[in-house]
Parts: sequence; C-alpha cells; structure tokens
Amino acid sequence: MMGRLSAWFIGLTGRERWLVGVAGGLTALIVLVYGIVLPLGHALDDAALRHREATERAGRIVAGLEALKRAPVVKAAALAGPVEQVAQGSAQAAGFVVQSSQRQGSDMVVLIIPTARPSATLSWLDGLAAQGLVVEQLTMTPAPDGTVSVNVTLRRAGA
Repeated sequence: MMGRLSAWFIGLTGRERWLVGVAGGLTALIVLVYGIVLPLGHALDDAALRHREATERAGRIVAGLEALKRAPVVKAAALAGPVEQVAQGSAQAAGFVVQSSQRQGSDMVVLIIPTARPSATLSWLDGLAAQGLVVEQLTMTPAPDGTVSVNVTLRRAGA
C-alpha cells in the first residue's frame, strides 16, 4: 500500500507534489483543530463548570452545618414513642422518603434517605431536638443533581 502511494507521489510533477503537500497540511491542521483542540477545550470548560458548581454546593452544605453548630441549644423534649417510629414519622412529615430504618438497641436508630435537598435536610435535623432526638452521626453525600444522600444515626436525647 505504501509502495503504491509512494510510486504515485513520485509520478507527480513538482507543482502537483507541492499542491498535494499543501492539501495534506491543511487537512492535518483542520483535523487537529476540529478533531482534537476544540473538543478538548470544550471538555475542560465543562469540567471547570461542574467543579465550580460542586464547590459552591459543598460550601452551602458546610455553611449550613456551621449554622447548626452555632445554633442555640434547645432543651430536648420527652420522646413520644419508640425512637424508630418518631424518627421515621418526623422524616416523612418533612417530606423525605426513608429507604431504610434500622433500630440500634433501644435508644438509637439509623435512617437512610437516598435523595434530599441539603437545606431541607439540615432544617429537619435542626428540628429533631424539639422531638427528643439528637444526631449521633451524620453522613451527607452530594449528588451531581444538587441533592444529597443522607445516612443519619439518631439517639434519644439524654440517653
């Protein structure tokens, strides 16, 4: 194949060789620009945008957590019923879909909420003290769509 291509090129006149070389150079330049440089530039721009949005979301979540830490301590109310039922009822009343609820002894429960808005989640967690529940452990995992996945361990206040 290369031999036939070489024989063809050698058979051209000097002027034709120059024109074929220019055409090949232009073709290579167009492939380089439109096939490599522009798609790579667009991919980098998109990645920078996604990174900025994720950083802003993380900042809002951290700010919410700091606000929870600075919030005044509310005297815990007496728990009205089993920990698991109160926690599930509170989450459902706040509009969350509880994927899993696992009781940990008589005073603790682990709730898994697959998708929730960060601000609504933090507000709900802040209001749990008034229902007699305290957050023992919290894991919030951000999702690309701006929501979070929540894994929270709650315990009876004062226990």
